[in-house]
Amino acid sequence: MSGNIGIRPWVDFAFRKIFGKPGNDICLISLLNSVLRLPCPIQSVEYQNPFSLKDYFDDKLVCVDVKARDALGRIFVVEIQVVVHTSFAKRAVFYACSAYTDQLGRGQGYGELKATFCLCLLMRTLWDDSQLHHQYRLVERTTGGLIEDSIEIHTIELSKYNGSAEGVQFGTELQKWCYWIKNAHRHTVEDLGELFPGLEFLQATSELSGIRAITEEKEMYDSREKALLDYESNLIDARQEGRQEGRQEGELIGMEIGRIQLLQELLDLPLQNREELAAMLLEEIVGLRKTLQTMLRDRNA
Repeated sequence: MSGNIGIRPWVDFAFRKIFGKPGNDICLISLLNSVLRLPCPIQSVEYQNPFSLKDYFDDKLVCVDVKARDALGRIFVVEIQVVVHTSFAKRAVFYACSAYTDQLGRGQGYGELKATFCLCLLMRTLWDDSQLHHQYRLVERTTGGLIEDSIEIHTIELSKYNGSAEGVQFGTELQKWCYWIKNAHRHTVEDLGELFPGLEFLQATSELSGIRAITEEKEMYDSREKALLDYESNLIDARQEGRQEGRQEGELIGMEIGRIQLLQELLDLPLQNREELAAMLLEEIVGLRKTLQTMLRDRNA
């Protein structure tokens, strides 16, 4: 199949199909091990919410993209987010705690709880630093003592990863996944096969390219891609309510900048940095966003 794949792995439909579909265990295991680097690596997983195309057609609510358990009973929650709002960290804690407590059934004791790991792959910046990977654990402040078999939250800010195709083969496994998730849609299947010859990446690339070959999956992918923009619009409307005018404008500018960067990403345009956009007048920012929206509509017409 010639031509660039054109399907973005970071759109939730594609991401769930690649990492949450039974038979693609090798992809999820590789991603988890590249992030967690556990003393006892993950060898196998059982999906707790396996990918199903029917869920999308039935419009079922999916709280997290992937949830799995390994042979040791450890729980793994994985999600990818394009829109990252200010309360996202608390949201991650909420879902991690829910996954941890959901393990216990009637009559079971707390000693049976297994470690729960929450991995959040973010297309936008959450933390104000240059660090790609952050890890949060329950640690005693003075002694550094760790509460074992409890909760860990990992954030991977893909917006901070800027590796090139030329150097990615020499990177870590995590850096390879960061590049693949951000840029696979810009490559052909053959290019990706040369860049990432490992079985886990070959399987992921096969699933990604397969979406465009199946009409109903391509239609669902397109609808999910467009839904990202609608979701951001709803966030803007909700955050405007009850705000004082000065604060409201600052919030609006921040949301508009996020939408512009998302549109530029969808259009495969160079991303302008937030500082450059923030220096513009609000009217200019809104005008740029509308222009990009028109370009995206014309492309998908």
